[in-house]
Amino acid sequence: MRSDLRSEKTFDTAGGMRRRLVLNIIAFAVVLYTIFFFVSICRTSFGSTDIPNEYREPAGFDLTLSIINGKNPYSLSVLDEKIPGCVYQYGPLFSLIVAVLHFILPFVDLFVLHYAFALLCMLAAAVLAAIIAYENTETYLPVACVFLFTLACTWRYGYINAVPDTLGIAILMLIFFVETRKSIKGREYIEALLAVSLLYTKQYFIIIAGSLFFYKLITDIRACIRLSVSGLLMLILSVILVDRTCPLYFTYTLLIVHGVSGQSTPGTEPLFSGAGILASLTSQTVIPEAAGDALPPTGMAFEIRQLKSLISIFVFVFAGMAIGVARAFIEKTPRFDKSRFFVIHSAVAFAALIYLGQNDGAWLSYYLQLLMPSVIIYAFISMEKNVMEEGMPKHFRWAYMIGLIIMVMYTTGRMDSRLPYYEKSAEAKDTWKKAYEYCDAYASRGEVLYRAPLGMNALSSGRYLYDNGHEMAIHQAFLDEYEATRFYQRLFPYAGRLMRQHLSYRREMRRKVFAGDYSLVMTTETDGELVKISDLEAAGYIKTDTVSLDMGWGVYDVDFWVPAPDGTLPDFVINGLQFSAQPVR
Repeated sequence: MRSDLRSEKTFDTAGGMRRRLVLNIIAFAVVLYTIFFFVSICRTSFGSTDIPNEYREPAGFDLTLSIINGKNPYSLSVLDEKIPGCVYQYGPLFSLIVAVLHFILPFVDLFVLHYAFALLCMLAAAVLAAIIAYENTETYLPVACVFLFTLACTWRYGYINAVPDTLGIAILMLIFFVETRKSIKGREYIEALLAVSLLYTKQYFIIIAGSLFFYKLITDIRACIRLSVSGLLMLILSVILVDRTCPLYFTYTLLIVHGVSGQSTPGTEPLFSGAGILASLTSQTVIPEAAGDALPPTGMAFEIRQLKSLISIFVFVFAGMAIGVARAFIEKTPRFDKSRFFVIHSAVAFAALIYLGQNDGAWLSYYLQLLMPSVIIYAFISMEKNVMEEGMPKHFRWAYMIGLIIMVMYTTGRMDSRLPYYEKSAEAKDTWKKAYEYCDAYASRGEVLYRAPLGMNALSSGRYLYDNGHEMAIHQAFLDEYEATRFYQRLFPYAGRLMRQHLSYRREMRRKVFAGDYSLVMTTETDGELVKISDLEAAGYIKTDTVSLDMGWGVYDVDFWVPAPDGTLPDFVINGLQFSAQPVR
């Protein structure tokens, strides 16, 4: 029987094929851009693995090296040593996995291994998100877009970063993936285990536990009970085990976070207040149009500026989700299986970001990691369903199609301009080489006091690096606050010893300066100075050079100070490079 070409059913079928073809052609273009995007970030990230891609990145390497060397960085024995251990506020799971990979692949450079594992986590998160989109759509466009934009959410500063964020978002996406598997029995136990593991990866990802709780409370009360009971038991057991084997762990990952946030200084403003919102709304500060521009200064207004920047990239993605939620509410039918879970997580994440999003240390990363994956998945699945829905009037379907195309093109364009990938110039690499040669030359003549930007040189050479994590959170005001707060003392009984150890070592640094024991001292204005410049000058040190180290996202000026020439430290040449002990004029 031949089809009636005039029938509405035949028209809808033909129209559906046309729409599918158009979306698949656009999907092909998105795939081509994704390949370009992926190759670009790999080239820029792996092109110079001896140069850190983030200011505090050496801390993660230091933690991994401690594990490989069989040292427990969270044991009380650290407090009995003369030199303090690394103060790292994040969990060790990323470093533990890299350490295991190092034993399996000992021939791979350890620094490269960190980046490779971070890249693997990024790809895993993007693939899991794309599979969820594939299972709920009819074309390849949502799949391609969800993969691309989830990949972008795992990547910060324009580089692949050896930081636990990448593992955290991969585990987060694995929880989404497990929840969408109907065939998995006892999903709640797997989800509880994954959620607890996030606490030991990067603490704030634990908010997924709230999303799971509220979703299951609404949809399946028995599953909610199983999740809650198993999750609490796993959490309690893990806390007991970690506290027994690593007694300093929670001091670093909970109390030091308080210091890093700035709350521990007596003169700080409240982290989020009505005054802060008012200042944000009335601020005349211009939002940087590209990540390469100067970052907005940290202060009372920055959380609103981050929101503005986020919305400027994903405005149509948010609109796509809003349309889907509105239709689901009006029709009283979920847009796709488990779609309510993505909506609930987006709401929970946004509520958490009212507090967490005020941290602009990694510009936009908290929003990109915690909020955007669920929004992206829901928006693209929902919009494609609107386009392909046959029972809808034709003009509405085409309106949705135009909206979807705009959502794809606009978001891709804004992501490319607001989250650009960086490539270090040959001149910048030469500057890093010069700085490393400075370090090596002076290290042969005595102890070097490193600052964080050049920490990779210290670690790769087996030298001590004090300034590599979040040591600057520890200061006398924080110790005074701790000693005046019985609540802190009960929860973190070893924190006083830890902070006094660090303050004592800083006094030892000052003593070494006046004794002339350092062959080279570095200073940089970032996070304050370990040794006062006035002390260096009083002790007879002279500034011989200032090296601007380009990390792509930021450029850090590092000053090099050496003891005044007295015949023991003359000018010298190494590898054809002239080193001078003469002061900078």
